[in-house]
Amino acid sequence: MVWAESWRELYRLVRKQPVAAAVADIHAEDRKDGVLRVYRFAQRFPITPLIVWGELDGRELFRLGKAGAWEVVPSRDADDRYLVSEVLRSALNGGLAPLVDARLRGRVSEEGRALVRFAAERIPEQIQVPDVAEAHGMSVSTLERRCERWGLPTPGRLLLWLRVLYGLRWLLEPGRSVESVAYQLGYSSGAAFRRAIKATIGGRPSPLRSEQGLDHALDLFLSECPGDGVYQRLTATG
Repeated sequence: MVWAESWRELYRLVRKQPVAAAVADIHAEDRKDGVLRVYRFAQRFPITPLIVWGELDGRELFRLGKAGAWEVVPSRDADDRYLVSEVLRSALNGGLAPLVDARLRGRVSEEGRALVRFAAERIPEQIQVPDVAEAHGMSVSTLERRCERWGLPTPGRLLLWLRVLYGLRWLLEPGRSVESVAYQLGYSSGAAFRRAIKATIGGRPSPLRSEQGLDHALDLFLSECPGDGVYQRLTATG
């Protein structure tokens, strides 16, 4: 979690260090139009959920909806832990994991997809293969055998793909640079991230900075996930 003291600082932080979501006080800066700041944030970082809270009247709520706020929490509800938790969960569930899971459904068993979702949700935390194995109570060698059984790439290759896919999704935002995305994914430089793209998709990141480019990358990832033949037959006959 990172903190920003102003909208300008928030723009700078998110551009430098992509985040899963942002929360902003609509009235954080006196004599400035908070709704306009929300609009500018949404234009620069359209896939980064922005949750807005504060004392809001009907006109401001209407303008926030038009400006691109992901969710709005009125000040009177800020102490409602259940409501705030649901708002945060909704914002955080809109990332890469659901996109990948949808592609694998019908091909990879629920157990295998659960592992992929777990890994995808933690790519921003720079998760490594031993972390995945430990979280699932198994050794790395057992994890490798499970991935083979489920028709998934090796654990190392799976994380490489997920990092690349996560990075390409972040690069859909005009406020992003290859270097900032590489840093957040744990790469030493933009060149290292470019090498990861070449090792999985081929080519350079620039032609992939579009929805079509991300779809193409997801298709290539899927081609390396033959899935569990027994599960597929059971699904087809079920």
